[in-house]
Amino acid sequence: MPPGCFVILFLYCAWKTRLIGEPALRRKLRILALVGGIGLYLLSIQPVLILLARGLESKYPVAAEAAIGQTNVVVVLSAGIVENVPVSFSPLRAAPIPIAVARLSEGVRLYRKIKSQGRSCVMILTGGKVFVNTYAASEVSREWLMAMGVPGNDIRLETTSRTTFEEARSALPLLQDEAADTVFLVTSAAHMPRAVASFRKFGTTVIPAPCDFSSRELNLFSFMPSAGALQENRAMLWEYIGAVFYKLKRTS
Repeated sequence: MPPGCFVILFLYCAWKTRLIGEPALRRKLRILALVGGIGLYLLSIQPVLILLARGLESKYPVAAEAAIGQTNVVVVLSAGIVENVPVSFSPLRAAPIPIAVARLSEGVRLYRKIKSQGRSCVMILTGGKVFVNTYAASEVSREWLMAMGVPGNDIRLETTSRTTFEEARSALPLLQDEAADTVFLVTSAAHMPRAVASFRKFGTTVIPAPCDFSSRELNLFSFMPSAGALQENRAMLWEYIGAVFYKLKRTS
């Protein structure tokens, strides 16, 4: 059901509390219903998403391509896969989810840009098996990249990580082996602050290459609750919570 239905339900419950005879209980339940309804409404509209995204996505601009060195690495962080689906580009019955495709597309763009300048470049793909997945996310991503024309000998895989922190830790040996002049880090713009902090934790200096920015467009319908805005706002809140957790983890 659309979140707007639940907002109306919360407000209806708040209105119905007038039938409760005990004043203290009536007041508590009314406040609870109003907080639930207003909170759900705010988390389901585009303007709140823009405010939340601004604090995350404005920290790093698009990739500083002037930093391209003689030897380069493009690290693309995993965003997940979907399994047991027919695909045309791979013998694996799995495909990257849309957010992962956005990240991989930016990685391919950077790779081609670097190669067009006659410079050396390899791509490192991160992501292991999550939950009961058959394939590591990086294995599926490699198939997608090769279908896009990236040679297999220019792709390195990290296949054990399940979190951003683990991705940064597990990618370190691969980065040390490459000893590249420049390391570009590709991930969603909202995820970039936490990702950069994780790589810095392990002594890796990266050039942020954010992608998958949130929409900044507002219109009358932006103030209508939607499941899409609710999902994106949940993801933004997760990034804020993750940033606090990682900061505490670094200082402990």
